[in-house]
Amino acid sequence: MIKKKIAIIGASIGQLPLCRKAKELDIETFCFAWGEGAICKYEVDHFYPISIIDFDKILKVCQQNQINGIVSNASDTTARTVSYIAEQLKLNGTPYDVFNKLQDKQYIRKLLEEVSFFEQIKYYQYQGIDKELYPCVVKPCIGNAKKGVSMVNNKEEMAQAIKYASNNNTAIIVEEYITGKEISVESISFHGQHYILQITDKDSSAAPHFAELGHHQPAQIPSIIKEKLFLAIPELLNKIGYTDGASHIEIKYCNHKLYLIEVNLRGGGDEISNELVFMSTGIDYLKCMIEVALNTFRIPCVKHSENKRFAGIYFLCQQTAKYLPFFKNAIGKEWLIKTEIYSKKLIESHSNYERNGYLIYNSNRKILPNE
Repeated sequence: MIKKKIAIIGASIGQLPLCRKAKELDIETFCFAWGEGAICKYEVDHFYPISIIDFDKILKVCQQNQINGIVSNASDTTARTVSYIAEQLKLNGTPYDVFNKLQDKQYIRKLLEEVSFFEQIKYYQYQGIDKELYPCVVKPCIGNAKKGVSMVNNKEEMAQAIKYASNNNTAIIVEEYITGKEISVESISFHGQHYILQITDKDSSAAPHFAELGHHQPAQIPSIIKEKLFLAIPELLNKIGYTDGASHIEIKYCNHKLYLIEVNLRGGGDEISNELVFMSTGIDYLKCMIEVALNTFRIPCVKHSENKRFAGIYFLCQQTAKYLPFFKNAIGKEWLIKTEIYSKKLIESHSNYERNGYLIYNSNRKILPNE
């Protein structure tokens, strides 16, 4: 039997689980990335030291090897390349124009005017004039991982926030600040049909930067919010024009109302898609992504029942210094999956890139830091 061939964009640690999953599924793997730091090159059948943004060279190799699918996970940079190559080869993936439009947060705000269930958030593109929409959130129009994001309460803070967001070299959007609980919805789409696999609770730092400090599944949310999400997410993805692949959609809810924060046409980072979804649902999310790319997808059995498992991750940084005893005492616990502390000199986290360690758990209950 001839093996299926899949291209994997990126070779950093974030793509390692995807490479290993493809190998486990006996799929021939072709990986593209710079050679330096490319830990995945030892896990794949063929490694090409080509920049992940060199579309033409990657496309040529994929054409020469008659690739059957292309995939990456948890990265907007690699997802852009996947979108372009998939479209050129007429393979399953995000249409390239759809992907590019969704990178602009202002476009998403306009799009929501035509989508049910989500409340409208006041916003404007900053063009040198402070419209005094306080309290508000200032963020780059293009970006992710909370990078460049600040909360603003007055004119003095606005000046600092604009400077911070400007470091991303993109336009700046100012949005009304919404109180409430932040969650994310983890989905897989195939030929325009959308399947919600899990809903994730998020722990975030306080203002001004809202760095993510932990994720927990399943989310503990009111039933009415869950019902709304199962109607809202498919409608949103249809309106976007998304048909094939994973998605990670960040939302706030307050007083039974939904507010869209961000749409990511990829699996969630921070081990959400790599590990947590499988541990909490039994659904092999990475396998789903690969099967969608190869056009061999089978509808997963999604059971949002009371017989559930709990999975989560805590991050260590200056804001979670109180977790240090919890990290140490977790060693040997039956619920501990893995933990690592990179440095005991804790840094303040301003985005999802600044952390000193992590702890992943899986249990029949949510594990709390006071255990």
